[in-house]
Amino acid sequence: MDSKSCSRRTLAEGDLALVEQCSCGSVHLTIGTVTLRVASAALPSIAATLGHAARSAVLRDAFSTRTPASDLAS
Repeated sequence: MDSKSCSRRTLAEGDLALVEQCSCGSVHLTIGTVTLRVASAALPSIAATLGHAARSAVLRDAFSTRTPASDLAS
């Protein structure tokens, strides 16, 4: 994977992350100043894991900010 002969195509870009397909077949996932180079076949699993983590964090935060029923009775 000689980066001098590789070219990248942006697959997705957000405020915090960039995902690029490399001509050598790998995927570059950049978050802040860190870039991970992974096999293309790993991308769906990574995306599913990150999606699951995001949903879990949202649910955890939603339930942690709810007022317990016992507090409503007072």
